[in-house]
Amino acid sequence: MSELLQWSNGYKKLTLDKNHFTTELTECQFEPGRSLDDIFYDHLVNRPNSPVELLYSGGSDSELVLLSLIKNKIPFEVMTMVIQFKGITLNITDLYYSEKFCRENNIKQNLFYLDTEELFDSGKYLEYLLPYNITEPHVASHFWLIEQCQSYPILGGDWPWFQKNKNVLSPFRLAYSMYEKFMQDKRITGIGNMISHSFESSYRFIELQKQSDENIVPLLKQQMYKILVPRIRSYGWEQSKQLFNITKYKMELLKKLGAPKSNIIWGDQISKLINSTTNSNSLFA
Repeated sequence: MSELLQWSNGYKKLTLDKNHFTTELTECQFEPGRSLDDIFYDHLVNRPNSPVELLYSGGSDSELVLLSLIKNKIPFEVMTMVIQFKGITLNITDLYYSEKFCRENNIKQNLFYLDTEELFDSGKYLEYLLPYNITEPHVASHFWLIEQCQSYPILGGDWPWFQKNKNVLSPFRLAYSMYEKFMQDKRITGIGNMISHSFESSYRFIELQKQSDENIVPLLKQQMYKILVPRIRSYGWEQSKQLFNITKYKMELLKKLGAPKSNIIWGDQISKLINSTTNSNSLFA
């Protein structure tokens, strides 16, 4: 495992020095007020001549991207993971939403069955995560699903969160920033974070969050996205602790890697947007 990793991902300069992660946002000019659909279309305009493969969990972020693909008439396939432990499905909440959406919109849903014991008890999750200093074990399942894709995988992702009480951004989550690095290393062409793939999209999501008066994540996204059905916040593992204790694998990662530290740096455009007197922050909301 390298002691120092540095790479650029479009407008982001990313540095991982041992367990200290820094994200620098390079600002650029763009036309203000464009729709998310137009921004997402631009993200995919130079894709290969094959359907994109959307990793669709049934969560609000991936569904937002799915709705945009439909509106922009971009050919796509839906790739959904079924997380199983001893034959019991763990992500039943997300699967309810994803199956319902696909059925009601006549979309074929490609299902991929993940055996949690095979991934975690074998230690394979460490092979996925240790090179990137990721201490969230569930990310290994996302990397696994990316490897099941055949053409151009894309993920919903996340945006740089705005801390309203301090007028700063939260540091980029290390895991989200590593998806495209993982894909690059595996020579997989695609987009690991549609929501913040460009500076324009990151700016737009910060702007939308700033305009919202809600801080509870599911309600915040309901306000921001507007077009989505409200749902329980879930990524498949929260309600499974009595069956499958993912916490012990997180403790193993922390033992090997130590607690990650993060910092984010931005420029004057974002400072003006969030009325900030500083251009960096190292503390999460």
